[in-house]
Formats: sequence, structure tokens, C-alpha cells
Amino acid sequence: MNEKNWSGRAFTSLCSLASFILLCFTGIILYIEPHGRVAYWIKWHFLSLEKDQWGNIHIYAGLLFLVSGGFHIYYNWKPLINYLSKKIESALRYKRELMISSIIFIWVAVSGIWSLPPLVYVSDLCEAIKNSWVTSPEFEPPFGHAELVSLQTFCKKQRIPLDQAMLELRNAGFKVDSPKSRLIDIAESKGTSGMGVYEVIKKLEAKSEGVKTGGTWTAERVEETFSGTGLGNQTIGQIIKEMELNPGKVYQRLKAIDIEAKDEDRLKSLADKHNTTPIKLMTTILVEDSQIE
Repeated sequence: MNEKNWSGRAFTSLCSLASFILLCFTGIILYIEPHGRVAYWIKWHFLSLEKDQWGNIHIYAGLLFLVSGGFHIYYNWKPLINYLSKKIESALRYKRELMISSIIFIWVAVSGIWSLPPLVYVSDLCEAIKNSWVTSPEFEPPFGHAELVSLQTFCKKQRIPLDQAMLELRNAGFKVDSPKSRLIDIAESKGTSGMGVYEVIKKLEAKSEGVKTGGTWTAERVEETFSGTGLGNQTIGQIIKEMELNPGKVYQRLKAIDIEAKDEDRLKSLADKHNTTPIKLMTTILVEDSQIE
């Protein structure tokens, strides 16, 4: 039995199919995974692969799809041109179908730009799924990419005595070479996450006076305190409860700028709806007589 000759067409077709399947699968994973700040903080993984690994596979699959698609066009150039010319002639006879398909294309593009319903519900579902991974406040890092800073910097930001933190971590079995060791490296020494490191030393954290009810809030203080903390994922009800705020006063201040809110509303959703930011909404809630620009 003679061995068949190598078929470039068959090879590129199979590569295109395989990469398409892989793109679909990894696309679903990226759709449902938690937000980056949460994924890195809790060291999220699925099928033993972490966020970056799934992202890399998706990118490489996309590259393979483009390359194999290019070779597919090369191998089938003449048949493709003949096919397209016939289809163009046929399309001219189906003007109504051509117009409707063009409208659908434009509608999809415009919906993506201006977040128009009903397609925006796909994005909303994605956001809801990603937010569902945060089942407790500990899943949110105290600030963006907290796992990448040194222990020294982390302790300074969180008002934790550095020497005590190093002692606690070493007693808990973590390897801490120096104060400049990153949280992620300390976490990996025991196979855990940045959140796992924080859980050990959080008890040493100095309580900041005035964060809940005392002290005077200013716009600058709000930005300094809440920037990069995942504030947008908190609901109005959570903010009221955690900061021990007066619910009536919170909703009154929001209503003064024409924002009707409920306990279950997330700050980011409200901000997007009213063309502002979570930080500015938080400023409205905490700072008397503040206005959204």
C-alpha cells in the first residue's frame, strides 16, 4: 500500500478547524473567569491552568487560526475568487437580504461601541459571572496588583508592622528572604496566593481611624483610599453596612444628582449608567455638597 502524498490543503484545513475549536473553548473560559485583580490575588485556576496561561493559549490559537487561514486562502485562491464572484453576482439579486445582513452587521458594531441592548446583556452577563467569584470581601485585593508589590511596600500601605509581619509569616511556614520579597513570591513558597499571605498578617493591621464614621472625608481622601481597591464591584448596601453609613443620607445624596439607587446596585453599574466613575459616586456619598463633574 503506497503512502499518500502530503496534502497542504488538508493540513491547513485541519489546523484551521483545531484552532477554531480551541479559540471557542478558551473564549468561554476567558468569558467566565474572574477579573484580573481577583484572579491574580486568589491565584485562580481552571483545569490546573491559571489566567495568564488560558490567555496565552487563546492568543496562540488565534495566531494559528490566522496563519492557517492565510495558507488556506493561498491553496484555494482560484476556486475562492470564482466562488466569491458568483456569490457577489447572486447577492446583487438578493438586495433585501443584503440590506438586512448589512444592517445587522452595523447594529452589532454600534451596539459594541455604545453598549446598546439587547447585545449589552451579553456583556452584563459576563460582568455578573466574573463578579460572582467574589464570595467574600477577602477575595478583593486591598489595592490593584497587591500581590506584585514587596512585603515592605504592602505593609506600609496596609499599616502593618514589617518586623512582626515577617515573623508571623515565617512562623506560618512561608519563606521570606527579605522585606523586598514580593507577596507573590512569598505565597509561592507555600503554594498559596497573595490572599493567603494577607490572611496571616491581616490581624496586625492598624485600624485606620475615621475610615468608617469618624474623620472628615474629602474628594482627595476618597480617591487615595479607594483607588485600585475594586470599589466598583461593591453594592450600595455593602458600602452602607461596611462603613456604617446612614442609608437615608446616602440615597438622598445620590438622588440630589438624579441617581435612583437600590441596595443591590453595584457602584460600577451605576457609574456606567450615569457616565461617571465609581470614585466620583463614592465622593458624592461621603463628601457633603460634592457634585459629579
